[in-house]
Amino acid sequence: MDHSYQEWQEVLAEEFFGRQHAGHPTLFYVDDDVEQELRHGYGLEEPLAQCVGRFLRAGTAEPYSALEDYRWRKRQQDKDGVPAFLPLLACSVMAASRMVNDRNHRATAYHARFSELLTGDERQLRSQHYEPVSRMWQVLASWQHGQKGARGLCTLPVPADLPSNRSMIGFAQSQSLLSGADRSFLPRFFRSLREYGTVWPLPGETLLAQVEIRGMEQHFSKGFRNALREEEFRPFLAKLIGNYAASWDGSDELVPTGVVRAELLVRLDAGRLSWVARLRSAEHNARIELKGGVVLEQLGDTAYYEVTGLPAPSAETLVRGIRRDGDNLVLSRPSSSVLVLARDDVLGVWAGTDGFRPGEAHVVLAAPTAQRDVQRLLDKAATTGRSADTGKLAWVPRGWSLHKPVTFDDAVTLRRALQEVQGAVGLLQPPAQFKLRLEGGLKLAPSLDPYLYLRGGEPQVVLPDATEGTDTLLIDGKERPELRNGIAAGRPVPLAVLRLEPGRHTVSYAGVEIAFATADQVVEPKTTKVCGFTVVDGKASPSPSLLVEHNLPTGITGVDCTSATSQDAAAVTELCRRDADEVLFAAADGRLWTLEAPEQPDWWSERLPDTPAPLRFEADFHGIGGWLLERRNGRWKGRPVNPGTPNPKSARKPRAWARAVLNAQQVSAEPSWAAYVQAAKELDR
Repeated sequence: MDHSYQEWQEVLAEEFFGRQHAGHPTLFYVDDDVEQELRHGYGLEEPLAQCVGRFLRAGTAEPYSALEDYRWRKRQQDKDGVPAFLPLLACSVMAASRMVNDRNHRATAYHARFSELLTGDERQLRSQHYEPVSRMWQVLASWQHGQKGARGLCTLPVPADLPSNRSMIGFAQSQSLLSGADRSFLPRFFRSLREYGTVWPLPGETLLAQVEIRGMEQHFSKGFRNALREEEFRPFLAKLIGNYAASWDGSDELVPTGVVRAELLVRLDAGRLSWVARLRSAEHNARIELKGGVVLEQLGDTAYYEVTGLPAPSAETLVRGIRRDGDNLVLSRPSSSVLVLARDDVLGVWAGTDGFRPGEAHVVLAAPTAQRDVQRLLDKAATTGRSADTGKLAWVPRGWSLHKPVTFDDAVTLRRALQEVQGAVGLLQPPAQFKLRLEGGLKLAPSLDPYLYLRGGEPQVVLPDATEGTDTLLIDGKERPELRNGIAAGRPVPLAVLRLEPGRHTVSYAGVEIAFATADQVVEPKTTKVCGFTVVDGKASPSPSLLVEHNLPTGITGVDCTSATSQDAAAVTELCRRDADEVLFAAADGRLWTLEAPEQPDWWSERLPDTPAPLRFEADFHGIGGWLLERRNGRWKGRPVNPGTPNPKSARKPRAWARAVLNAQQVSAEPSWAAYVQAAKELDR
């Protein structure tokens, strides 16, 4: 892949999945206008579709294989980074945004538009080629859910939510339903409904009905209006707009740029309701002060904060909603007539949750206006907790009903019931599951093997939501009857009941296989030989060797470099930015180097799982001088490294050096740099 594809990947990752979207719903909306804004705003030279089209293997059975290979290579370097196929997915959304009736195509002719966009020929890429793109969308959704909201709340639909005739293209279409103008208008629309005292949030289907009743369709984009009229796609549009309503905190913008939203959650502990905040941001300050005397104090080394200065949770504060502003941070809880609590693994107590979790116990509180909807849902889908608790508990908000413990053993039945009931509970969908995965379990020595578990403490298996009930869950290639009754999409299936023997095991379902191992205990390997650098007279040896017993105390091992200096005292170390588009070193003697950021070692993510990738990397310069040049967002910056007097004419290929210096001639007003620019101009004559 060339720099243009990498640049588009980085721009799309920052624009749509940057940390400024923490805690907010995110749509990967790209149309022709957005593409032009990004291209000009970031100084990208090549149009998006043209850039992606150059790497397609059109006319083959796997036209996207080069892009998939690139994604896997990037994943080896950064396993937690945004999947590196965003440019292709952005093109798939652009194609969806062009789906209107014209002289050549019907409004439903997606693949012709996608093929024409990337190849110039509407027949090159057909529907049978599109399955890898569909899988990429699901990988993106799994990644975003795995970030737990730190890169925005996922708005991609679960495969089961898509119409059967849109099972593959529906992912791209889902991201094209609400344009930027639509999302800017939503707060005004929501506020117009709230002014009439409506209990909030309203379910999506009710919101769409209000759009039609009030004749407000003309305020929305053509894509929104088309989806509104389409029976098969309308249910997903309702869910999408409902999720935006549920996360709306009353402000004029849905996602204030650069502002992190701290979610205000209700906690139930020792018979008392209180507030706790959760930050999706990567950076967590120990103490945060907001307006109105509200203070957040971090709870240990977690994303949760103790909240002081707010009125305690009550019928009034829950229904009215709360918002407090701070420096680049907003603490908010939208008004809601239903409160669902589940056991929080970090807090160790009951806390507010975004949706029901199949197989787990819940506490459900409902305001008088929502009690009918809650009861209908529980009657249709709940395994336990259908009857309201009539006991007089002091912590229950006045007038609210209480159900506990509420469990849903079947996620499929729960989803169907939520779609039928809608109402105040319509937004409490179970967390989406896009792939087969292992959850929980007692791990042994994760640094040695992240999938090694204590025998008897095996993990649970979570099945993907796309299952249709026709596939069989196999353990070590065999069906296990003791698991048959507990298998349901979205519900964890415990493996500990199988009493597996120590050793390697596999879990397979719907063509996907996951391997893990069990053991009774783990014995850490003992080192008999130590590799390091010997130290003589305070100087470290230039190359490593096996350290014998007598020089172990003074040798350098691991990252220990105390009381030793390098034998090469003339070496100069500079820090270069990893996010630079290009890093060059123009030496005084006319040589030019491109500096590549080194890959992170494998042990980095194992030992430092919560540490973000470093912003800079080191570059060592041994006995050579010149200028270090970095290009970011189309602008060059430079700094001297023992620059000396430039003499480029002695180099074998000085013209490349001259072009690089002239391209960056504005980086500094220092006399030494002026000498480099003058030397480059003389060469360029």
